[in-house]
Amino acid sequence: MKIGNRKIGMDVGGSHISAAVISGDSGNSILKTRTGLDSHDSAYSIVEALSRSIKALDTGENEVESVGIAFPGPFDYEKGICAVFNVGGKFEQTFGLHMEQAIKDFTGLHDTHFKFSNDAHCFAAGAYQLHGLTSKRTIFITLGTGFGSAFMQDGILLQIHPDIPASGAFYDQDFRDAKADDYFSTRWILNTYAELSGVTISSVKELVESGAASAYSVMSQYGENMGRFLLPWVLKFQCDELVIGGNIGKAFSLFGPSLKAAIGPLSDKINMVLCEDTEDCIITGAAIIAGNDKHSNSNKIMRKTSQALLPLTASIAETGTYDLYPSFSSGEKVYKGFDSLAGEICNEKVVIIDGYGGVLWEKFREQLHAALVTENKRIFWYDINTCLKPPAEIDAMIAASMNGDDPVFGKRYTGDLMDFFDEGKLKLIHPDPTADISIVYGTGAALAGFKGKLLYADIPKNEIQYRMRAGSIANLGANDTAESTQMYKRFYFVDWPVLSKHKAALLSHIDYIIDEQRIEQITWMKGEAFRSTLNQMLQQPFRARPWFEAGVWGGNWMKKHIPQLNQDEVNYAWSFELITPENGIVIAGDNNLLEVSFDYLAYADNKKLLGKAAERFGTAFPIRFDFLDTFDGGNLSVQCHPRPAYTKEHFGEDFTQDETYYILDCDQDAAVYLGFQDQINPEAFKTALLDAQENGVEMEVEKYVQKFSAQKHDLFLIPNGTIHASGKNNLVLEISSTPYIFTFKMYDWLRLGLNGQPRPINIEHGMNNLYFDRKGDYVGNKLISHPVVEEEWEGGRKIKLPTHEEHFYSIYRYEFTGSVSINTNNQCHVCMLVEGDKIAVGSDGHSSCFHYAETFVVPAATGNYEITNKGGGKAFVVVAHVKDEHC
Repeated sequence: MKIGNRKIGMDVGGSHISAAVISGDSGNSILKTRTGLDSHDSAYSIVEALSRSIKALDTGENEVESVGIAFPGPFDYEKGICAVFNVGGKFEQTFGLHMEQAIKDFTGLHDTHFKFSNDAHCFAAGAYQLHGLTSKRTIFITLGTGFGSAFMQDGILLQIHPDIPASGAFYDQDFRDAKADDYFSTRWILNTYAELSGVTISSVKELVESGAASAYSVMSQYGENMGRFLLPWVLKFQCDELVIGGNIGKAFSLFGPSLKAAIGPLSDKINMVLCEDTEDCIITGAAIIAGNDKHSNSNKIMRKTSQALLPLTASIAETGTYDLYPSFSSGEKVYKGFDSLAGEICNEKVVIIDGYGGVLWEKFREQLHAALVTENKRIFWYDINTCLKPPAEIDAMIAASMNGDDPVFGKRYTGDLMDFFDEGKLKLIHPDPTADISIVYGTGAALAGFKGKLLYADIPKNEIQYRMRAGSIANLGANDTAESTQMYKRFYFVDWPVLSKHKAALLSHIDYIIDEQRIEQITWMKGEAFRSTLNQMLQQPFRARPWFEAGVWGGNWMKKHIPQLNQDEVNYAWSFELITPENGIVIAGDNNLLEVSFDYLAYADNKKLLGKAAERFGTAFPIRFDFLDTFDGGNLSVQCHPRPAYTKEHFGEDFTQDETYYILDCDQDAAVYLGFQDQINPEAFKTALLDAQENGVEMEVEKYVQKFSAQKHDLFLIPNGTIHASGKNNLVLEISSTPYIFTFKMYDWLRLGLNGQPRPINIEHGMNNLYFDRKGDYVGNKLISHPVVEEEWEGGRKIKLPTHEEHFYSIYRYEFTGSVSINTNNQCHVCMLVEGDKIAVGSDGHSSCFHYAETFVVPAATGNYEITNKGGGKAFVVVAHVKDEHC
């Protein structure tokens, strides 16, 4: 059937639905209907009534190209989700319901564009057309149950403008002792009349028709109040036309004179238009807005990165080199696709789909819905986001954790995910028993407290950041995206702590776990199979999935030695080998790959993972491995890390960022900057730092900081408070405690970041934490590890690489040609092959192979494990674990 230019406009009220087919050319209604509606009825009945009203307008001549629906707020007009509450129970049975999807399903108009809009905006769009307005700056108000308002400039609706309220409406603006909506709605008139006359009436119409002197007094006061309220806004907006609609507007003869008097001389300069056809204006405006609405662009970039997505299937080819996508084969089944998931849940009555922040919820919902519809199911979707507290309230709640506009540092939020939700709103979510399936979805969906199958959608931290950079996601409880550094800071200090705590609490209850990162082709596992796999991983060696980032000082060692990496990237500065708060683990089943966050292992059984260290560290993994690549790159910034007490007080972290630099590879001129010169003067050092930062004066770094030549397999010790930097032409294996963002850059060689902007410099933080007595001979004696051979055997030896007393972890290196047997002694071992091509690591009948520069984890519960050299020459394996005395 040919698509015409006809549109449907609808005005949804508490007792009826008015709708019409609107001609695209004239804006005039061709066919109009009026359908009864009980706004207190069930969600199913309300959706059915709306759908029936739409179907009644089918002229059979042309397909309708769009449907515009004016619906009372609060409402998520962008997504088509009802958020109405606290309006006498009206529409509360539809609270959280995805109205657009439900109506599309009931009407069968799946390819028709639907657009829900605020009724005041619809009134403005319709009145401007139907009344032939030509004003430049127009204010529209609708007077009735609430105080509606809208603003236009040259016939274009304004949502944000410096001369209108921040909310884009008048209702929430302060007036006298309350809000404007309290003064310019029906309830004020009725309450004030009751106070003056002692008579209770039910409507403004009844008041006007009473003819009582007190009625005239009330309406006169109403007009005077309105004039006083409007005057400063009329002046600020430079309004030349005021359009008044709504039922109360019909009594303009009673309140108009006092309104004009309060506005004063402006009343002669502003054209006032009274609309007796408010309903027609709203219907027409709804259709106009829907017709003009820019349909969402499905081709919008969802992720911004040069790095590829995790493949859907595991590679069976043995490359003999570093594997970008290491996976763990558990023997359990990993399913793929929305169709298979839909088939699994299609007979459930209530389904809860919770997930981590960063999931593309609407894309996920659309695809699962399409799969469920093929199962001939009628689904009601309820968006848990409607239960969130207002963004301004959340911002105030987390303000202390955000530390203003600091580009890097905040303080860990210690509350729960529940803090972000309005408990009263959560109680308004009512899955409709008439629907075949009711699905509550979104981050925090489990907080609704319903019994039903629980699905959890996980998303890797690197993908969250790629989506953040593309502007496709926002922070928890935020309506809009922000500058990337602020979004990441909020993720790190607020979102991730509460979301991870919530995820941990759900682990034992999850019926299905979903990897959402490939939004077009998910993978998933059954909950029991997932938990069984975690238990297997906790007893044998495995790798986490690494990921890689470019940086201003980045080099090309990783490009050359890891050929699977995108060679077009500008450089690679970091590899997140094992930074567990941001790494995932990949499970392979039926050759399909599913990735979840590393921390699930600790949530499943932290004692099996960490052994003795579990008592101190809980579910926080204590040790990290990462690469710093400066080959043909640049020096790192001159920096230090916070002392433990400082970290706790300022950032809310339980332990600090103590580091070591293990030189995996280097060029002949490679060096490390470490510790102060013997004659260091703290004030002179600070002056030089400030001169560089404020005046662009290059600092003579070696005048203040010692510089040491770097050789392969050297270990430099960098306990908290130590001045340091890697020089260029190093491939540093950073063996450190897990905190990883608390770097106080004090001098950055006067360069800009990759984005062309200066990188954050934290001289004050640094000066507050530096140990100036780590200088002179102390550095060579105490901050450069002096290897000790602890054990030797034919073809091999065990070397201790002593760490500083501040380090809570030990480092060893095993050098061997054949095999070596190691016992975890109830400590988790973090290991890497730092010399050699390939090793096999076996434990309790299981064996895994690892290649050069690959990091692997041996859980404490593994006990004995044997490493066999599978290459020529000697294999060197570095092993790090928590010191017994620090557990």
